Amino acid sequence: MPDLAAFLPGLAIAALAIVLLWFTVGTQINVRRGNRTLVWLQEGLPLLGPRATLRWLGSSVAALGIVEPAPPYRQADVLVVLEPRDLGAIWALARQRGRRDVLIVRLNLVRAPRFSADLVDPGGWSPGGRRQPDEALSRISDRVGADGRAYRMHDDGIAPVDELGRAWDALGASSGGIWRLSVQPVVPHVEIHVLPPSDLAQSGSARLFTAVRTLADFISR
Repeated sequence: MPDLAAFLPGLAIAALAIVLLWFTVGTQINVRRGNRTLVWLQEGLPLLGPRATLRWLGSSVAALGIVEPAPPYRQADVLVVLEPRDLGAIWALARQRGRRDVLIVRLNLVRAPRFSADLVDPGGWSPGGRRQPDEALSRISDRVGADGRAYRMHDDGIAPVDELGRAWDALGASSGGIWRLSVQPVVPHVEIHVLPPSDLAQSGSARLFTAVRTLADFISR
């Protein structure tokens, strides 16, 4: 009977090689996907401001900070959050839990909103897990978007729910789908989670950031 202990060093080396190969390939895939998404964003980013800084946070997050954002924005940031394809086991678990590539838009406005609302797709993934809505959002309603998908709205009783519903539909139609729209008087005043379109070549990002601007203008009034 062969001595299994003699095979352990070879098995360990093979396992390490597989992990390193997966990490290398996964990192390359994420960088390519991230770069394609960044190119797609170039059309719409000028609607937030004239210039943007770019930082890669590892291989799964690209952070764009808008320099001198245009009113009604005081500060604007866009995060490209990719699936952790460079880490095989974590990627498989995250994908099982619904994680996909997602764009996060965070806005601080010149004039803070006077209401609070949180619109959520129950099947959507959120960085850091599913956060609980603020206790002030005591009114809850189940709604159906223009795409036929159900979502839940939590609001404080004074939020313009119909207008927010239309903003939800516009943001979803101009992207690959929307998972979250939050509005609150404290910073960040607005946070939007949308998926990139499945085919980035079919439509530009200006439509998405036009919908963002329409929402921001309405909130700022």
